[in-house]
Amino acid sequence: MNTFKIKHILTLLFVISATLLKADVFDDVINAFKTQNTKEVIKYLNSSVELTILDNDGVYSKQQAEIILKSFFYQNPPKNVTMQHRGSSGQGSKYGIAVYETNIAKYRIYVFIKEGASNTNMIHEMRIEKE
Repeated sequence: MNTFKIKHILTLLFVISATLLKADVFDDVINAFKTQNTKEVIKYLNSSVELTILDNDGVYSKQQAEIILKSFFYQNPPKNVTMQHRGSSGQGSKYGIAVYETNIAKYRIYVFIKEGASNTNMIHEMRIEKE
């Protein structure tokens, strides 16, 4: 195999692995919801995020979003969290839908991700609604 082919194969492998690493944001966020780890969720939030958790709706800083999310976790400890669907738009944003189950109720989580300034995927919008 000549050097030209090897370089192209290595480049292709690098692009594929970088794409797969970016796709892990949803898995990391869902795992953080399972363990009620607000710090892990917050690390993926954009500097300001459009956040809707039940009746609480607005644009918040990471610190404000962390307080609101902690309150939700405290009042609604998870029994099970499962990813239901994920996809992407033509403009490069990604979305995921998960189900968050407690002993009392079920909630649907919507997460909308865009690539940020440092080429990292950041959550720009998150909604948690009762099913």
